[in-house]
Formats: sequence, C-alpha cells, structure tokens
Amino acid sequence: MNINTVTFNKFSFVEVHELGVTEIKYLRKTYGFSQLHFEDYQNRQQVPKIESFKDYILIVLDFPFVEAPENTDNKKPVNSNGSASEAVATAITDIISKPLVIPKLLFAHAKEKRLITGHVNFFIGKDFLVILHDEKEPQIDKIFESCRSSLKNREKYLVNGPFYLFYLLVDTLVDSTFNIMREITTSIDEIDLHLLQNYPPLRIVEEISATRRNLVLFKSMLSPALNVFSELHNPKYREFGNFDTTYWSSLSDHFRKILYRIEGGSQLLDGIARSHESLLTAKTNEIVKVLTMFTAIMLPLTLLTGVYGMNVAGLPGAEISGILIVLSLIMVIIAASMFLFFRIRRWF
Repeated sequence: MNINTVTFNKFSFVEVHELGVTEIKYLRKTYGFSQLHFEDYQNRQQVPKIESFKDYILIVLDFPFVEAPENTDNKKPVNSNGSASEAVATAITDIISKPLVIPKLLFAHAKEKRLITGHVNFFIGKDFLVILHDEKEPQIDKIFESCRSSLKNREKYLVNGPFYLFYLLVDTLVDSTFNIMREITTSIDEIDLHLLQNYPPLRIVEEISATRRNLVLFKSMLSPALNVFSELHNPKYREFGNFDTTYWSSLSDHFRKILYRIEGGSQLLDGIARSHESLLTAKTNEIVKVLTMFTAIMLPLTLLTGVYGMNVAGLPGAEISGILIVLSLIMVIIAASMFLFFRIRRWF
C-alpha cells in the first residue's frame, strides 16, 4: 500500500502516492474522505481550490515541473555483424518507406524544457495532514523522510499542527517554482541571443512557442492559488487548528512575485517574437530585392537576344559578320548601366 505515515503527539503526517483501490478504501475508512475527491484527482479534472467539510479541509494546488527527456537507452541497437551492403540496403529502404521529416534533434531542447502540471491535494484535519501527490514533487518526499528519520525534525515540522506543516510544505514547493522561473528567464535570454546569431528560423520559432506555452501554463497554475490563500484568512478554519495569518500573506507574496516575473517574461518574449518576425521580413525583402534587380537587368538582355534569335530577314545588322561582338558589347553596356544606376540610387 502506497501510504506512509509519521505520527507525533497524536498528530499524523500522511503521504500518499500512486493512488489505487486499496489506498482509496483505506483513506475513506480512516478519515472519511469523499470518493469524488479521488475520482477528480485520478481524472486530472481539479483546479486550485479550497473546500471545507465537517471533519476536514481539502486544498488543491498545482505546481509545475519539467518533463523528463525521452529515454534513449532502450532504442534498438545497430547490428554490427551485418555486411556493408545490407546496411546500405536497409538505409535505402528506410529512405523510401519513411516520409521526410524535420530531424528531431532540432527541437529536442524545446521538449526537454516543457512544463507539466503536478496536482497536490492537502487534506487538513484537526489531528492529521494527508498529502496526495503523484511523485513529481520530490520536496514533499524529502520533508517526509526527514520527519520519519529524526525526532528533531518531527518536532520542527509537526509540533505546531496541520496548518504550520501545510505552510512549510507549500513554501518549499514555491521555492522550487522560483528555480523553474529562473530557467524560463534563462531560456528567454538564450532566444534573444540566438536571434542575433543567425540560428535556424525554425529552431527560434520552436523555442519561442515552447517558452510561451510554459509561461501561459505557469500563470494558469499559480493565479488561482491567490484566492485559496485569501480564503484561508477566514477565522472559520481555526476549528481545524491554530494558524498565523502571516503564513498566507507570505505565500501570497511569493506567488505574486512569480506572477510578476511571468508577466514581465511574457512581454519580453512578445517583443522578441516581433523582432524575429521583423528580421525575417527584412531578410525576405532583401532576397526579393536582389532577385528583382537581377530580373530587371536580365529583362532587356533577354529581349535583345530574343529578337535577334528569331530566324527572320531584315533585322538591323544581321548581315554584318561582327554583329555578335556588337550585340555582346551592347548587352554589357546595358547591364553595367543598370547596375551603376542601382548603386547610385543605393538600392543595394
């Protein structure tokens, strides 16, 4: 059963992960939790909220974590015993049978920076705090193990009741979100540098898209939590344990700081995206300008060669033996004149 418990002075600190039928039965029988809570948790349909019941309070919070990169250790090994001809035949077959795709290595960095939502449920009662999470928050495991391994730590975390333990847990989780916010800020700085270093446009677009998604998801996770901490100031929750309202003010302040940074990062990223679009437009215009000038120079030359390429009588100078040299000189003069005109006008 994936339920761990630490008890101190009749107060229980319970950690639950990998929720299953056995765990649900135990929690419902021991603490009287509603079946709907577990169904919502398993279906990933929860949003940050606080709900009060007769014997406990349910607080749901979301925290971000970085998605682990794909494990490449289990890929099928290459058979080194085959002949060179077999390897070439296999490569040709793969090229023919598989569609052309953009190499995954180009966007591997963006997938490694992808944020995922981690749900944490806190069930707070008069003599217990039950945490339900999906093992994506190692900070919770670290605090639980410290309580289980040391009496001194149990006194530190559990002596002041459930709300103080809740505050310490959330404060630790919020500290980890500051680290993630710093990583996102670093990603924005890297995108800004890549913009000036002629990185492939597709890569820059992928980085902008992934970072923008992370910022939106980050904000959607943290914004509703402010209402939760505001609600906790209500004196009605003191029946489940004493608390200092400065706990919730401190947590709200931490969340607001992160939200301000998210807002600033979003504005900076939007500016970088607009700069990237302007840079691409400028490059496209430069290419079109060069091609247009090349076409303008070639147009009279093409007309001249087309006229004298017709097999008809009466063309001026057609009977002269040196007409080819004359026409060549005329075309050179035309091309040089147009090139000089473009340079004088500073069109390139």
